[in-house]
Amino acid sequence: MPGDPKRNEKKLKGSEEKYKLILDNANDLITIINENLKHEYINEKAYFDLLGYNKEDIIGKTPLSPLHPDDVKKAAKALRDGFKYGEGRNEMRVKHKDGHYIWFEHKGKSFIDTDGKRKAIIISRDITDRKKAEKIILEENRKLMEISQIKSELVMIASHEFKAPLSSIYAASQLLLKEFKDQFNTKILEFIEMIYRSSQKLRQLIENLLDVSQVESGKLILNLREENLVELINESCNDLKYWVDKRNINLKIELPNEIIVKIDKIRIEQVFTNLLSNAIKLTPPKGNIYIKLNVNNQWVDLSIRDTGIGLTKKEKELLFQKFGKIIRVSEGLDIETEGSGLGLYISKEIIELHRGKILVESEGRNKGSTFTIRLPISK
Repeated sequence: MPGDPKRNEKKLKGSEEKYKLILDNANDLITIINENLKHEYINEKAYFDLLGYNKEDIIGKTPLSPLHPDDVKKAAKALRDGFKYGEGRNEMRVKHKDGHYIWFEHKGKSFIDTDGKRKAIIISRDITDRKKAEKIILEENRKLMEISQIKSELVMIASHEFKAPLSSIYAASQLLLKEFKDQFNTKILEFIEMIYRSSQKLRQLIENLLDVSQVESGKLILNLREENLVELINESCNDLKYWVDKRNINLKIELPNEIIVKIDKIRIEQVFTNLLSNAIKLTPPKGNIYIKLNVNNQWVDLSIRDTGIGLTKKEKELLFQKFGKIIRVSEGLDIETEGSGLGLYISKEIIELHRGKILVESEGRNKGSTFTIRLPISK
């Protein structure tokens, strides 16, 4: 019968025995603490297996006593907050009966028992192995940071040491080609041009390595001033005119008279020159490069569109990564695909320091590319 007291009592007793069986055989520590912050219940088997304590060692005593001295203050606050806010969670070390400490993750929740008294149930899981793994990871990360710092310092020192003699080689070869070209026969000129081109590439690589070191150490500081972006673009295009003419590229520029933006002129010139140089290198002779400025209320977009070798979807994903060099087969086209892969990485960092973006579009191989420098408008 539904209202049979004996049947209900038997059912209740069966439920109690079932839950007691579950609690007594749980792998985690299960504790009930009263408002006086004393142990009222523990699942003794788990306590003995994990910490070596019997019921008599724990019941009626404060949960703070077996904690590591450095965790006691934090634990006391956690218990107070748990009773106040209804729940809590923390990680602390508990002393084993033989003296060593074990890391536990404690999760607690307060409740009102059948007598109307507030208590808290806490479930504690052994996380010692996890803590050991975390310690190893932290130590390895520390060592990697030290190695990375040593590497960065070595790169910077080496780059500075190489810079001076390489600049002399570059300047000397440039002077020979410009002022004394008529005094050399064709074979000698070929060697001088080889020295000039190679020293130019090495010089750029060193500059890039120094910039990367500054970016990674957070020492790349911008000198922001109000500048005419149109003037900067025209100057950069004039600097590269010899190369544009030599490559027989059609450079088409569409610019307003003036656009004032707050920028680091040297750094933005560096980015624009890098993007335009790439377009010149990767566009075959008689190809076209279009330079255009678009302005709205928030941004100025400086786009460089070429009719060159283009980019695949996978190549676009690699573009702005450090040393993300892309090997593109020229397929008989007169283009230069060599490079360190640092230029675009540095360019992206410079533009992001300006609170801007670099965008790239390409429909695929041999369909050209469009790179857009997006900079915020000066208010």
